[in-house]
Parts: sequence; structure tokens; C-alpha cells
Amino acid sequence: MIKVKDLHKQFGFKHVLCGINFEVRDGETLAIIGSSGTGKSILLKNIVGLIKPTSGAVYIDGVNVTNCSAEELMNTHKKTGYVFQESALFDSMTIFENVAFGLKMLTKYNEEEISQRVSQCLKMVGLKNVERLKPSELSGGMKKRAALARAIAYQPKYIFYDEPTTGLDPIMSDAISDLIINLRENLKVTSIVVTHDMKSAYKIADRIIMLYKGEVVFEGTPQETKKTKNPVVRQFVEGSSHGPIQTERNFEMDGL
Repeated sequence: MIKVKDLHKQFGFKHVLCGINFEVRDGETLAIIGSSGTGKSILLKNIVGLIKPTSGAVYIDGVNVTNCSAEELMNTHKKTGYVFQESALFDSMTIFENVAFGLKMLTKYNEEEISQRVSQCLKMVGLKNVERLKPSELSGGMKKRAALARAIAYQPKYIFYDEPTTGLDPIMSDAISDLIINLRENLKVTSIVVTHDMKSAYKIADRIIMLYKGEVVFEGTPQETKKTKNPVVRQFVEGSSHGPIQTERNFEMDGL
């Protein structure tokens, strides 16, 4: 289980996260939605320990990852896989080497075991005959799949996705959503997905929370999200430029 308790993050005088609280139960997929600049990716990086919060705590299986020993943090990282927004594959490595990277760092597998596991993971995400290719030789959707293969390679309990469908066409976005569902069902993983893609969020999530101005302003199931009368949520899910969420155009007009 993941517990986020009264999490605050401040950069200089800017408060990005303002008292975030929520839980993610084992086997659940939580989608975090919100407009650009609301702190979604910063929240995700705080949860996995890539950024240290100003105050508050994040517990993963009872371990406070914001205030634990290096050994405890390493053991927790072994339970987690992270899929970055831009895939973050190593350009100088082949796809095989990218997927094998975590196995070499975090497990005691021998070369044969690593090779078998890489092949298994690539097959699981629907990639064939790509082991010797470099990331630059793959399409955007294939890069996302390769990043997923790397994330699941050492059999994590938790997977964190940062905008997994960004930059993909609608068909490929839906395919990635299906893949996230399949990984949850087949690997029994617990997932947190940061996304702008409401079609994907409705499809993959058990629960959805929305961030606005660094705070959680809504939490509910996909059905509850569709039915809520919360004006911030309604504006976001409907994609309207009219409402409490101000767009860049609103700011420009305010200055006229």
C-alpha cells in the first residue's frame, strides 16, 4: 500500500504541492489528472523518492521513503518501476541493454537469466525483433512499450507512469491503455498514472484524483468523475476554456 500524508513541496517562494493526502491500495490503479503546472509529475517524483518533499511523508509498504536509510530506500526502489514521460531510454544502448539495465543493477541474475527475462518482457509488451535496435530506430509507441518492458523487468510490485500516452495517436494511446490494464491483471501490480488523457484515465483507473493549484480537489471512481458537478473537474474533463481553470489566453486577456 502507498500512503501520502500531508505532502508539501516548495521551490523558493512557489508552493507546488499543498498538503496532499491519499492512499493507493494493493492491486489498484490510481489516475492523477490536472492541467499543466498543477504539480502532477512533481507529486509522482516525490512518491518514488526522486525529489524530497518540503514536509509530509510518503509510505510505501510502511516505509517512509521521505525519511529512511539508504538501504531502506534501495529496497523500496527494487519494488518500483517508473515509466518516464519521454520514455527516457538510453540512446547509446540497444533495446536489449535498456531493458536489461535494471536487472544488472538490482538483481543477481546471470547472463542467461537476464537474456530470458528481457525476451519475456519484450514479448509481454508486444515488441518483436527489436533487441539490437537503438531507441532512435523505434516509433514513439514502440519507445513507450520498451520503457514499459524495462519497468517490469525486475518484477516490481508498483509501477508509476508519467503521461504514458503523451505524443501518441489515438489508436496507439488506446493500445498503451490496454497494455497498462493487461500488466495490472497479469502481474498483479499497483499503479499510479499521471495523465491528461481522460479517455485513458476512464479506461484504466479504479479511482481518479484531480490536482488543482497544488491541492487534491476531487477523488472518486471514473463514474463519479463523469457525474461530479465540481466546476474544476467539469471544465477539465470537458476540455472547456471557460471556468475556474485559467488558460494562458485568460491571463493574456486579463492583462488587456
